[in-house]
Formats: sequence, C-alpha cells, structure tokens
Amino acid sequence: MNLVLSGFPDALALGNDKVSVLEVHDRRLFARICQSLASELDGEALEPYALWDGEDQRSSRNRFLFVFNPFELPWSERALIGEVHERVEDMLLAEDGVRQEIEEAGRVLSERVASLGLRLQSDYAFEVQWELRKYLKAFDFGVEVDPSDTLLDNLIKFLKLASDAAFEKQLVFVNLKNFLAVEEVREFYRQAIFSELHVLLLENAPDDASFEYERKMCIDKDFLQS
Repeated sequence: MNLVLSGFPDALALGNDKVSVLEVHDRRLFARICQSLASELDGEALEPYALWDGEDQRSSRNRFLFVFNPFELPWSERALIGEVHERVEDMLLAEDGVRQEIEEAGRVLSERVASLGLRLQSDYAFEVQWELRKYLKAFDFGVEVDPSDTLLDNLIKFLKLASDAAFEKQLVFVNLKNFLAVEEVREFYRQAIFSELHVLLLENAPDDASFEYERKMCIDKDFLQS
C-alpha cells in the first residue's frame, strides 16, 4: 500500500516489513496532514491524499487507528480487544476439558447467585446463558497495565495486543519519537516488525538517526520532499 499526498510526487510505502515514517518539518503542514489522515476523507480532506494498492485506489475509511497520546494507549479499542476475546473463546471451544471445567464453574456461580434470589419475594433467574465472551467483557478482561511500567514497556505490550488480535489496519503514532531514546525507538521497531504489524509514525521534529527497520519520507520547511 502506498500513501500519496497531493502536491508531492513521491509515495510513502506502507507495509509490515519496515516502520514507515512521514516527517514533516513545517508545523502548519504537519497539523493539516495529521488532521486529514484522521478524517479519513481521502481526496476531500484538508490536505488531499490517496492510498494506492498497486494500480487500485483504496478508501482510507476504517483503515487507520490513531494514537495521538502514547500515554493513553487504546487498550479497549474494539477492533483489538474484541478480536482477542473471540480468539480466547475459540481456544476454549477447541479444548473440551478446559471448556467443561469453565462451564461447570459458570453453572455453580449461577446457582449460588440464584439461591440468594430465593430470599426475595418475587421470582428471579438469569435470562441469558453463561457465555465466555460475555464473561470476558463483563469482567474487563484485557492487558494488565502496571503504572510503574515504562512507556516502552507499554508500547511493546500494545504491539503484542495488536499482534494477538491479528490487527491488519495501520497503526498511526503521532510524534512518538519525542518520548523515546534512540535505542528505545530501535526496540519499538524490532517489536513492530517481529509482530508483522503495519505501523506509521507521523513526526514533526527533524531526526538524523539511522534505523534498520525504518522507511522514511521527509518534507522540509521549504516543502521539498526527500
């Protein structure tokens, strides 16, 4: 997949073989590009753009997941945690012994709660049968996040979550490099490539560091592309 910005001749390749970086030094243009990509309006955006898959143009709708604040990662994003819940449920169905054990535990829990209802005057019962996916959602099953974890630790956990969810959309991080040392950027890149994720960084600050797993397009303050 290639990202083409209107008015600029070269395309930025988006893939899972390297982390793609769009570095825009002019702040106003940078803001307009971020706003445009987040709007998913393609050619109708503030800064028109297009996604090309070979010779076919693709809509960007529902193709990006933006992370504007790396300290508030979207752990509960439905496209991520919902897929993990479904995967756990599939794992349960594939193992009869585990399934029977969990269903028995669910039955015991339901019976205990129902017995408490007998102390009340009206008649009470569960209308919905116990299901693992509903249990996971009700009890907020998700990634365990420790407040003492570093930003890099959380970013790697987040990438692993996306990998577990077989996430195929584009993960877009805005100015992520501002918060990471060079070695941390390298580790983030390694994890992204290992997880076979599509990652795009939108960066405003010039960065002369060289990274093995980075593919970068730069637009300087004179609007020259390199």
